[in-house]
Amino acid sequence: MNVITSDGTVIFSHGKLRGGSKLTWLACRNERKPVLHIDLLVNSTDAAANKIRLWLRNFDIEKLNVAGPRASKDPDIYAAVRGVLELLFKGIKK
Repeated sequence: MNVITSDGTVIFSHGKLRGGSKLTWLACRNERKPVLHIDLLVNSTDAAANKIRLWLRNFDIEKLNVAGPRASKDPDIYAAVRGVLELLFKGIKK
């Protein structure tokens, strides 16, 4: 439902998408919703925030779904995603 009710989904990971994150990506494709995968192993915090900012503008995303692995599967994901989102939202003007 998060995919369906949002304008687009950004999926964070450390590496390839797996499990529920991969299913979320597939759901976005099936619903023809914009989806952006941010691999935090290859994107710095700044690079990730910039990619998301451009993607939000390009697809006119207002209601964003944020997805990724559970902290039990990736203990470092929460802090990494929080850093990206804090930087992202500091740069977005209402």
